[in-house]
Amino acid sequence: MVVRRPRDRKQQILAAAGELFREHGYHNVSVAQVAAAVGITAPALYRHFKNKPDLLYAAVNAGIESLYDRVAGAEDLKTLITELAASVSKRRGLSLLWQREARYLPDEQREEMRSTLKSAASRDAALIRIERPDLDEEDSYLLAWAVIAVFNSVSSHRVSLPRRQMELLLVELADRAAYAELGRSEVKVVAATGHLPVVIPRRELLLTEAIRLFDERGYQAVNTEDIGEAAGTTGPNVYNHFDAKIDLLISAVARGGERRRLGVAQALGAATGPEDALSGLLAAHIDFAINERHLIGLLISELDQLPDKFRRTCEQNQREYVALWVKMLEEVRPGLESATARITVNATLTVVENAVRIGRLRRRDDLSDRLFEIGCALLLGA
Repeated sequence: MVVRRPRDRKQQILAAAGELFREHGYHNVSVAQVAAAVGITAPALYRHFKNKPDLLYAAVNAGIESLYDRVAGAEDLKTLITELAASVSKRRGLSLLWQREARYLPDEQREEMRSTLKSAASRDAALIRIERPDLDEEDSYLLAWAVIAVFNSVSSHRVSLPRRQMELLLVELADRAAYAELGRSEVKVVAATGHLPVVIPRRELLLTEAIRLFDERGYQAVNTEDIGEAAGTTGPNVYNHFDAKIDLLISAVARGGERRRLGVAQALGAATGPEDALSGLLAAHIDFAINERHLIGLLISELDQLPDKFRRTCEQNQREYVALWVKMLEEVRPGLESATARITVNATLTVVENAVRIGRLRRRDDLSDRLFEIGCALLLGA
């Protein structure tokens, strides 16, 4: 009896690889595990992909090409938003592969994918300008990325709704982002310059450079020699300040949590009511994200590298942070379903966190205020 190979074997492998990479991280998944997930051996998998990096590239690129195809093929903004909502409600984890795992690919492949994403955003911006001819190119580009971030946000959480209800909510949130009024904010978000003091203690410099390198390359791809060199010293000197490389990551993530808690305390301390508190939380998060974008990157991408005890603590802190936003939102909008509130909050956070990591957007002098306006539109429908 001849056993025929399924025609979609390659797609099965890509789907399994993508799920495993998202769930456990690229470095924690072997080719044998991917093969076992589709019921074949590792040698059989190599008939389709030459090595593990090739498999990662294919898995990440499949998601990016799918996004581009939908954007390029859409005749108008309504069609685009509707199709993206239907797509991501079925496959929620695609954007996480790009954000977290693509750093392990060669520069040339990453730049290729980055170019595809920029093209998709530019096409999205063109569709927005058709609906809103009053916008200039830069504002429409910002809103285009905000729309994309709304859909990306479903990768950052596990909150679920019936599929059709999820699609309708995502359409509503994307519409709010696309039609957010810009340039009318009366609340000025004051962002610090982000410049470090002229004289920096060695430990602080090492930690600062480690945060940047972990974010840009991934924790697994950075060694203490890299960190020492970036800080103007040698790798062995790192151990005069930190017992091990993992202690740098633990210290970095702890710093992110501390700075976020400080923003929360300031926002709630100055609030006169729930809506004021929600606005304060949004302004504080924008300030944190703009001035600590590499820390944001670690909180998005590197928690799975932490020892279990610290990882669980960080995940619990993140849940509590989102829960605080949800509580304020539910007080401002009575009757809002809890799941809808959580999805809305996560979309708002993702829009902010994605925007500060895109060079063209980051160079805007008014980014803080524009993100505040988009965030208010998402949270309040205003």
